[in-house]
Amino acid sequence: MNYSEALSYMTEKNKLGSRPGLSSITELLNRLGNPQLCAPVIHIAGTNGKGSIMAYVERILIETGFMVGRYISPTIFDYRERFQINGAYISEEETGDILTIVRDAEMKMAEEGLDSPTAFEIETAAAFLYFKRCNVDIMLIECGMGGRLDATNVFPDTMINILASVSLDHMKELGDTISKITKEKLGIVKTGGALVTYPLVQEAEDVVNDYCCKHHVMRYAVKEEDIRIVRSDLNGTAFIYKGKKYEIQMPCDYQVRNAATALAVMEAFQKRAESYGLKPVSEDAVRRGLRETTWQGRFTVLSRNPYLIADGAHNRDAWKVLAGNLNKYFTKRKIIYIIGVLRDKEYSVMLDCLLPSMECAATVTPESPRAFDGEKLAELIRQREKPARYFESIPEAVFFAKEKAGTDGVVVACGSLTFIGEVIRANAKG
Repeated sequence: MNYSEALSYMTEKNKLGSRPGLSSITELLNRLGNPQLCAPVIHIAGTNGKGSIMAYVERILIETGFMVGRYISPTIFDYRERFQINGAYISEEETGDILTIVRDAEMKMAEEGLDSPTAFEIETAAAFLYFKRCNVDIMLIECGMGGRLDATNVFPDTMINILASVSLDHMKELGDTISKITKEKLGIVKTGGALVTYPLVQEAEDVVNDYCCKHHVMRYAVKEEDIRIVRSDLNGTAFIYKGKKYEIQMPCDYQVRNAATALAVMEAFQKRAESYGLKPVSEDAVRRGLRETTWQGRFTVLSRNPYLIADGAHNRDAWKVLAGNLNKYFTKRKIIYIIGVLRDKEYSVMLDCLLPSMECAATVTPESPRAFDGEKLAELIRQREKPARYFESIPEAVFFAKEKAGTDGVVVACGSLTFIGEVIRANAKG
């Protein structure tokens, strides 16, 4: 397949939805020669912050001189964003080539009466195949929705596991309590492994402690008392972690916790690198890596006159954090929202979080089979006695919101990562 044919193929596969379980992905990888075994793995699960933590880890490893393969989901700019080596997207030609190989294997499975792999399983296998072909030194792999039954959970051994922030999301699939969700996400952690944890709520903390004890897991826990923020504004943040000062260019207190989690990953890395045939990381590489890391769509300042903030907040904890950051950085400023959501999200909770600061809203329908109708969302906002207008075009929504904001207002695009890339592109075009 060429690139266009590969995209069409994946579009059709996406229509079939998802299916938890490891039998199909395991069979598919066996037929491809088990490319997931090609390099040491850092594997992350969690509700929020996976991408940011891995962005810090990736940059530090690149600064050290490693060839780093990174598998990302979801993406915001381009399909090829899923498969990256040292921050560079896979080429269109290679995308078509790799997906052709995986397609041929999954079609043979179907011919033999086996379950056909899902789109996410196909993409996961494609990522491993690409990283093996390019002979990467290390792979950074993000779980999709869960952990235990996630298609990425196919490693007999991982160098380091990470548990990011855990909160209520995908409750139908993962459970309706923090404890149940935490247990599912800990399913990626093997007996005798190493686990780095973001500062967790007590309910999750209790589950992790129990799991690590039962499975003899070496834990590297980031604790709030080890973090002190020195400076925090829209230009970046300086903080002290375990007595050492670091700087990041991304704003918001949660990014400090994400960066501290990456530092804990490096602590584990230093202790385990030799046994995995990897050289240690220098303090200079750590500092440069943190300082140089960017991650689009996470309270990203796109413009300043008026301010336009892009934030992929898509669940209750992320919306609460977004509301708190807006209050911190833009107290008493009028806020115009551009909102698009997926129908399986708690959009009523989102509106409860955002309405107190809302001047008005422009709603859109994200490009996703799971999208919630933007017209219905606008009506829900109007029912809550706030002005709202639906736009079929995201560039038109951006133009409208910036006009409404004037020079002293703030525009915030949020609700889902699925349309944030279009907002960023629309803003860049003016």
